[in-house]
Amino acid sequence: MTTGQYVSRGYTPDDLDVPEDARRLAEEMGADHAQTERAAVEARAGRLGAVLDRGRMQVRESLGTEKWVELRRRMREARADFFDLFQPPADRGDEYDALNAARIESVQKFLADAGVGTERLRAIHHEVNQEVAGLVPVVNSVPGYADWLHPAERPAVAADFADDPHAWRTFRAPYGGWQTGHSTFSSGGSFAVNFTHHLDTNAGLVGNTITLTNTDASDFDNGWAVLDTQVKVWFQAPVTGVVETFIEARAGRGLHSVQVSDEFGTSDSSTTQQNWHMAHVLHPNVSQPSFGFFSRFNLATDNNANVQREYIRQGQVYTSRLFSDGPIPQGQWVEIRVGTRSQDGSITNDMEIRSLSEFRWFLQAVSVRIAP
Repeated sequence: MTTGQYVSRGYTPDDLDVPEDARRLAEEMGADHAQTERAAVEARAGRLGAVLDRGRMQVRESLGTEKWVELRRRMREARADFFDLFQPPADRGDEYDALNAARIESVQKFLADAGVGTERLRAIHHEVNQEVAGLVPVVNSVPGYADWLHPAERPAVAADFADDPHAWRTFRAPYGGWQTGHSTFSSGGSFAVNFTHHLDTNAGLVGNTITLTNTDASDFDNGWAVLDTQVKVWFQAPVTGVVETFIEARAGRGLHSVQVSDEFGTSDSSTTQQNWHMAHVLHPNVSQPSFGFFSRFNLATDNNANVQREYIRQGQVYTSRLFSDGPIPQGQWVEIRVGTRSQDGSITNDMEIRSLSEFRWFLQAVSVRIAP
């Protein structure tokens, strides 16, 4: 079974300084963006489903239907029997590696007796994995910066735009409005995709947690999620031009964690987790959000693994400087969403996956201007 969806939610408080037509434009642009994302997710889910189904069919044809059914049965029974070996009152933890090797050998012997070379199955896995990777959403971004290593010149706040139409306007918590969006995809009956948005507009907290879990993997199980968590600010352009947004955020958490197990010799897996700062100017001239890259982790393996990485240093300040990809007319009020995006994805062939990423950012200051 293949499923894909996109959902967006948000809240914009009343602001007497913002005209009604600007509010309506922001609502329309937000709805248009959500519809575009929804259509893209559904189309991508269809293409991914077709690729995965073709890979499964190739594996079945390589074995023949009868032998393929028997292989799946043997794998399920071997998995269940293996875990039964460790149930109380048994105390066989010290024998785990040897018992697991025997389980793998039993499946390998069946493939050898069936006349199926593992190289052929691995070639099919590799080809499908490459096609799936080519369908994963690509985020075009600029680098983010660790402030203590690459100190950024802080925006100087002007009293008004009378003397400098390119002066900064700086916003700090509490922020009024917010928006969250998530797109998810899963293929394979046991692949669970779950997530949490971390959002506190009073504290300036934006963040997200994604878990990808598959405890009964088959051929070409795939799951991924994309989460946007943002606050909202209003900005009126004093002159026509591109919007520049400077984000100053203190890291609350930046965790990558992946556990992979239960391999059968021909098994493999690939899991990627990524995180960005983001800014989205809602205007017809702006086609998409802008992103500042901060953290990425990838684990591609056919062996058992349990890996954690934290590249982002908790409590430290990070900055990003983002630009809209189109100009805003002079005098136009625009809603700007500022926050973070995480994107995690995993594909597995007969390997258990437990993937978790967690990113939390406290927006200390969001500064906006028309770029000079």
